[in-house]
Amino acid sequence: MKEDPLKQRMYPDIDPIRPDDWRTEYARDRARIIHGAAFRRLQGKTQVMGAGEGDFHRTRLTHSMEVAQIGLGIFQGFQNGKLCKVPEELMPYFVRARPVISAACYAHDLGHPPFGHGGERALHEKMKTCGGFEGNAQTVRIFTRLENYHEGKGINPTRRVLLSILKYPVDFADYPTEKQIGKKPPKCFYHSERIFIERALAGFSQNEIRCFMTLSGGENPKPLHKTLDASIMDCADDIAFCTHDLEDIIAREMIPKDDLMDKVKANLGPEKEIHCGKHIFTCDDFEKMFTDSYTRKKQIGKLVNMLMTTVEMEEVEEFSHPLLRYRLTTNSELQDFIKFLKKDVTYKMVVDRPAVQMLERKGQRIISSLFDEYMNAPESLIPGWNAFESDVCAKRRVCDYIANMTDAYAEKIYHRMFTPGIGSSRDEM
Repeated sequence: MKEDPLKQRMYPDIDPIRPDDWRTEYARDRARIIHGAAFRRLQGKTQVMGAGEGDFHRTRLTHSMEVAQIGLGIFQGFQNGKLCKVPEELMPYFVRARPVISAACYAHDLGHPPFGHGGERALHEKMKTCGGFEGNAQTVRIFTRLENYHEGKGINPTRRVLLSILKYPVDFADYPTEKQIGKKPPKCFYHSERIFIERALAGFSQNEIRCFMTLSGGENPKPLHKTLDASIMDCADDIAFCTHDLEDIIAREMIPKDDLMDKVKANLGPEKEIHCGKHIFTCDDFEKMFTDSYTRKKQIGKLVNMLMTTVEMEEVEEFSHPLLRYRLTTNSELQDFIKFLKKDVTYKMVVDRPAVQMLERKGQRIISSLFDEYMNAPESLIPGWNAFESDVCAKRRVCDYIANMTDAYAEKIYHRMFTPGIGSSRDEM
């Protein structure tokens, strides 16, 4: 088998390979992710419900583990011929894909700040005139600069693994100004990390690189492309988000049964069921989720099975390189259904509820207040301030520090700073 140029790292790896280490470079990347501080911190970061609200529901960490399980399940489906046939030209890249896909799935949420999308919007508000803040862009920054594996080089990822976590291959600076300064951060990578994206793409043709980093037109421009590996991770993320979060929501009784069933019946239409290949999911299947935890788990499993085993391979004719030409999508017949579960159920029925919005706004206030206070005297308030990148503006360095925090740590520091009677000079920082 030919040498794989995509296993080249951003910098030459200064550490020699240890004796009897049989892992591939991609497997080493996966290990660096799992053993990294950013991955551990996901256990204390909000998924949909606050990380400290209970002991049952998902956090960012358990969500990422489930995304990896689904992503590898999809990979296995292609590997054993149960899903559509892998194109011959893609096969040399596909046979090496297993550690890449699992690495991408484990890492896909590393850059998300405390308090979910509320925290993301708060940081973007502070950073929108200084390069912006966006969770996926922060993941790229952790990979290439912040994770403490190599000083100043992150995990020094391979080209392919870096591209596998690049959900949105468009520079923040390439968005129109009105999108850069909007309330919601545009889906992007930061301009400061463009050098790494260009290194990762160096083996592709100039026309392919230009096309790959293109925004769609219209009033709401968005990135159009991603690699095969990133598309598998993205599909797995969608499947996990719209099914496992549904399980949490029902188990914690965050949605009244009648309200959800009314929505489901309206979405499924007169037949009160959805068909895809051999699969049928009905209103009765949703109804059973409210009976007991055993039955609910079975029904969620049935739903995950339908979404996983019906994925489709899409060919994008603008590209000739197999990793760019082929990508995975959820089944076209199910995409409206997935959108319904994500938007109409999770967001409109749960996230948009006043009780949840209050907590989200509280998280935004905590992040915003911490940012302002740290900016007043970062060298005095942030431990190890001088160890941060000296060539990066103070705002970005403060943003990196806050984005790394868990929900509980951000609350602790907030109370230590602003709540009378809380905090001691002997507190651990």
